[in-house]
Amino acid sequence: MRYGLPSMASIVLAGLLGGCGQSAQTPPAAPVHVAYAGSLELLNNQIIGPAFQRGTGIPYQGQGGGSFGIAHEIAAGSIPANVFESIGYAPIKILEPRQTSWALEIAASPLVIAFSPHSRYAAQLDLIREGRKPVQDVFQIMAQPGFKLGRTNPNTDPQGQAFVMMVELAQKQYHLPAGTVSRILGPLTSGPEIYTEEGVLSLLQTGGLDASSAFLSEAQERHLDYIPLPASLNFSSPAEAGVYQSAHLTLSSGSVVTGTPLTVDVTAVGRRGAKNAVAFIEFLISPKGQAAFQKAGYQVFAPKVLGAAKNMPSPLQHALAHA
Repeated sequence: MRYGLPSMASIVLAGLLGGCGQSAQTPPAAPVHVAYAGSLELLNNQIIGPAFQRGTGIPYQGQGGGSFGIAHEIAAGSIPANVFESIGYAPIKILEPRQTSWALEIAASPLVIAFSPHSRYAAQLDLIREGRKPVQDVFQIMAQPGFKLGRTNPNTDPQGQAFVMMVELAQKQYHLPAGTVSRILGPLTSGPEIYTEEGVLSLLQTGGLDASSAFLSEAQERHLDYIPLPASLNFSSPAEAGVYQSAHLTLSSGSVVTGTPLTVDVTAVGRRGAKNAVAFIEFLISPKGQAAFQKAGYQVFAPKVLGAAKNMPSPLQHALAHA
């Protein structure tokens, strides 16, 4: 059997049909690139990101790390983020005024001391967790030689800063022996007990540490044993801001930071804010987003505008006005 060449008419018709099919397709939505504090990793990547993508059709992409470190990378252009979720407003200020000038304060999570059930100190720590021994005993345990403590880098991470200042406040509040801070922490801004925010809890879970710093939300998400701290030490209560402000820490750069409540603050990166970034922030402050935060162990409250409210994208201003 002989096969003839296709006619010009059939070629043109096939081209038209193919073109019609392509023009009828909806172009894919631009993804939202979210840079976030490492403590938000599980919440963002396993709950909020997928829910946002299902609800809006906008692909979600996330990248975590210490808030200060992430902010410097965004400022340098090495991270293509159009949303930044920080712990505290100070890292966002690194992006001002060129890349943003506002933020929304949307939630908070208390600082806790997470511990391993496999630690040789687990029985003592469990008594404190259950309230059968006073909280101040945990600092005496952590000061013992050989205790393996993990914390994050205070030079790049607000949690790392708060943990150092929490121990300093505890020494004062509980009248602990002089030198307790150095016995627990060693060099404040360096040393072998400092890990990445994403890695420290994984090391704890594998039994590589006796205890570590953590937010309540992280401890609950990972089903960790933890010791809650009073409001005067957990850095989550605006009512205790004066107490937190009495603590100071000198970083390796020589700059001095002052204690402040550690809230989840979010902003759109870029002076106008990309539509997908605004949509993601709208989702965070929606009932679904707030419920996700609350279920993950965060304290949620009515969003508070930080910085220049007039520069916030109008859809977010409208959403807040009708919240």
